[in-house]
Amino acid sequence: MPRPPEYDRTAVVEQAMGVFWEQGYGKTSIGDLVGATGLQPGSLYAAFGNKKGLFLEVIEQYNQGFIAKIRGLREQPGSPIDKIAHLLQEIVEEQASGRDQRGCLTVNAMLEMSQHDSEIGDHLCGYSRYLSKAFESLISDAQAQGQIAADRDAGALAEFLMNNIWGLRVMCKSRPSTESMQAVVDGVMAALRNR
Repeated sequence: MPRPPEYDRTAVVEQAMGVFWEQGYGKTSIGDLVGATGLQPGSLYAAFGNKKGLFLEVIEQYNQGFIAKIRGLREQPGSPIDKIAHLLQEIVEEQASGRDQRGCLTVNAMLEMSQHDSEIGDHLCGYSRYLSKAFESLISDAQAQGQIAADRDAGALAEFLMNNIWGLRVMCKSRPSTESMQAVVDGVMAALRNR
């Protein structure tokens, strides 16, 4: 009977996430991942198959965390439109504080890998569909409360919101001014509220 692994898989994925996020997929070596996780190369290969297998698990863990955050917003008290505004404002505040200069891991992966690796590209496209549905539910809640016009296409608004969030995350990498990011947020919120 094989011995169970003597490590926390979630923690290993989290440690690898930091490396991929900082360096990107192409510049990350197995040696970098060994250094970050403390696992030997043989253990990494046994657990994840190869670097791409580990990267896909990193992306999955990161994406599931963000989708859970969006879905969790629906359960919190407060108006749906204010929850959307707060989510966007968080991005501005993270950038202003210097906490978010790496951008979004998923967007970074899309820009780097989608055209070069169909498996990673397909995985990221699937995530985009799930995320859009999560945003669509939040927008539908706002429509039900009269905060967004009910005759507007919730799916199209979800895509609009998601793409603007990704745009803000890309902006974070260029260290934009708080004012320029705030202008984007204000524009998005005005467009959502536009009747």
